[in-house]
Amino acid sequence: MHLVYGRVRKVHPKARIFEILKRNKIEYYYLSRSQMKKFNSYLQEGLFVYFNVSDELVLRGKYRAYEIINFVKLIRHRKRKPVVFFDLSTIKRGVSKIVNRPQYRMFLDMEFTMPPYNYDSGQPFASEVIQYGYYLEDESGAVIDSNSALLKPVNKIGLNDRTFSFLSLKRSDFKKAKSFKSFYDDLKEVIETYNPTIYVWGKNDIFVLEKSYELHKLEPLTHRDSFVNLMQIIKNYFNIRNDIGLFNALGMFHNKKEIAEQEHDALNDAMVTLMVFHAFKDYINKHRSLKGNLTE
Repeated sequence: MHLVYGRVRKVHPKARIFEILKRNKIEYYYLSRSQMKKFNSYLQEGLFVYFNVSDELVLRGKYRAYEIINFVKLIRHRKRKPVVFFDLSTIKRGVSKIVNRPQYRMFLDMEFTMPPYNYDSGQPFASEVIQYGYYLEDESGAVIDSNSALLKPVNKIGLNDRTFSFLSLKRSDFKKAKSFKSFYDDLKEVIETYNPTIYVWGKNDIFVLEKSYELHKLEPLTHRDSFVNLMQIIKNYFNIRNDIGLFNALGMFHNKKEIAEQEHDALNDAMVTLMVFHAFKDYINKHRSLKGNLTE
C-alpha cells in the first residue's frame, strides 16, 4: 500500500476509474462500488485527492489500474478558499471525542429469531429479541453491572431449528425464558439511573429493538441518539469499505490465536464489544500521543 496524491485529470464513471497525470504519465485508479457511491458526486476534473492504493496494477477492462484502499482527503482549490469535501483526519478527531467522552456506557448485544428453513420468502417475518446481554461500566471504565436472559417471542414460529442451530440452543432452554417486558423494565431502570450511551455492533440491534417496542405496544426507552454503532465508527476511523465481524474487529487489536470463535451468545458478545471498544480507544489515544510527540 502506498499514498498517492494529485489532481484528477479525467473520470470514467462506468469503469469506476479516474486518472491522474504523474511525471508526464497517466496513471489509473479504480474504486469499489461502495466507494463510487460515496464519492461519485465529488469526483470531477480538477479535484485534488490524497488516497492510499494497492502496490500492484490490476487489469480492469481496458485499463491497468491501482485499486484504491481508502481516501484521505478530497479538496477543490478555489480562488478565495479551498473547499474540503472529505478529510479523514477530521473524522478521526470526531471519533476520538466520542470514545473519550466521560460517561456511563452500556455494551448491549441481542440475539433474534430467524425464519424457518422452509419459510416462504414472500411472506413477512419480523425478527424478535430472544436473548439479551449487557455490561454496564462507569466513567472510569469499571464494570458495575451486567445482565442476560432468554426471552419468549410473541410469534412462536421464530423458535425453530434454524434459530436453535444458530444460537446453539434447544427448545427446552426457553421453558423458563422471561418476557420482553422484563427486559424492558430492566433497561428502563438502567437508563433512568445512569443514562448510559449504548454501544452496539451494527444496526440490527437498534432496528429490532425499535420494532420490539411497537410489537409489545410499549413506549420507546431509546432513540437513535442513545446508541453508538461501534462497528461504524471503527469503519469511519480507518476508512474501511466493508462491514467488519465483531470477532474480526477484536483480531485487529489482539493476537488472533488468542481469540476463541464466536458462539452467538448475547452476554459473551457484549463482553467482546466492550473489549473491542477499549482496545480501539487505547489504539486511538496511543497514536494521538505518538503524533503529539512527533510534532513537539
